[in-house]
Amino acid sequence: MDSQARIASSTPILGDSLWTSEDRLEALKFARRKTIPDHKEEDWRYLNPKAFPWEEVERAAIDGHPQSAVSFQSDAGTLPSANSESDAERLRTALAIRDEDIDGKFLHLHRALGGPIAAYRIPKSQNGSPIRVVQHASGSNPAAFTTVLRVESGADAVVYDRWETNGNGGTPTIGRIEIVLERGARLHFVHEDQLTADSFLYRRARAQIAEGARLDWGVFTTGSTWHAAKMEVELQGPGAECAAYGLFCGAANRTAEHRTLQNHVCPRATSDFLFKSLLAGKSRSVYQGMIRVEKAAQRTDAYQASRNLMLSAAAHAETIPRLEILADDVRCSHGATVGTVDEEALFYLMTRGLSRDEAAGAIAVGFAEEVIRRVPIEDIAERWRQVVRRTIGRSLI
Repeated sequence: MDSQARIASSTPILGDSLWTSEDRLEALKFARRKTIPDHKEEDWRYLNPKAFPWEEVERAAIDGHPQSAVSFQSDAGTLPSANSESDAERLRTALAIRDEDIDGKFLHLHRALGGPIAAYRIPKSQNGSPIRVVQHASGSNPAAFTTVLRVESGADAVVYDRWETNGNGGTPTIGRIEIVLERGARLHFVHEDQLTADSFLYRRARAQIAEGARLDWGVFTTGSTWHAAKMEVELQGPGAECAAYGLFCGAANRTAEHRTLQNHVCPRATSDFLFKSLLAGKSRSVYQGMIRVEKAAQRTDAYQASRNLMLSAAAHAETIPRLEILADDVRCSHGATVGTVDEEALFYLMTRGLSRDEAAGAIAVGFAEEVIRRVPIEDIAERWRQVVRRTIGRSLI
C-alpha cells in the first residue's frame, strides 16, 4: 500500500455528524450569552468587533444552512466518512471550547454553524507527496472551515490547506485550525486564505508541540473587509521548535490583522516568527505579537519580527510586539519596521529600463521573497509570487 493510500485510510473528513443538531443549538445558546468583545480592549483597538456580522451568522445557524457549498480537494484521494466513535471523540477533544477562551463567542458560533471537518491523523509511515486540501465556500451565506491535524511520533509531513470564498455580498467565515505534534514529529504546514474583498474572517489557529518535535508554519493572505487571525503555538517539551512565517499582500481597502502567541512552557525550546506586509492602495495591516515564557521555561530562545513595506501614502500599518518573561535564563528579542520603497533602489532599476511602477513591483516581489522561498511546494510558492505580482501590479497602474 502506498503512502497516500495509508493516509486516506486513516484520515476522515467528517460532516455534520460530529455535532448533532442539539449540540449546535446548545452552542448557539452559549454564543448568544457571550458578549461582543469591547472595542476598547487591547486586542480589539485596531479592528472593531461590532463590525462583524453577528446577527447574520446567528440566523444561518438557526436555519441550519451555514453555507451554500463547502467542498474539499485532497491529494490523499477520496477520504471516507468516519464511522468510528473513537475518531469522533478525539476530534471533539481537539475542538473543545474552554472557559478561558476569550474568543469563545466566535468558537461557539463556529460549532453552531456545523459543516465538514478536514481531519488528518498522519502516521510515522507517511512520506512522499505533500497532502493538499482546498476548502471552498460559494455563495454569501456564512461558512465554517475546520482543519485538524495530529502528527504521530516520528512522522515527517507537508500539508497545504487553502480556504476560499467566492460569494457576492461578502461571506462571513469563522475557521479553526488545531494541530498536535507528538514527540519527535515534524510538520511543515502551509495555510492560505483567498477571500473576496468584501468577506469577513475570524480564524483561530493553535498548535501544541511536544518534546523534540518541529513545526514550520507558513501563512498567506490578501485580506478582506474584516480579517482577524489568531495564531497560538505552545512549546510543551524540551527541544520543541517552531518557525513561523507570514505574508499579507494588501491592496485597495483590504485589511488583515494577525495576533500571534509564542507560549514557552518548558525548558530549551525555540521559536522564530517572521511576518511581512506589502501594503498598496488604502490597505491596512495590524500585527500584535506576544512571546510568553513561563518560569519553568529556562534556556528559551525566541524571536519575533514584523516587517512592513508601504507602497502607498494612504496605506497604514500597526505593529505591536510584546514580551512576558518569567524565567531568567532566556534569549528573547523582537524587531519591527515600517518603511517605504527605497528611492535609490527605484532609480537603479529604472536605469536598467524599468518604469517606476515596474521597479516598485520588482522591489515588492523581492521583499516578499524572503517569506515565499520558505514554502516547500514549488507550485504553491510560484502561486504566491503570481498573486503578489498581480495584486501589487494592479495597484500601481
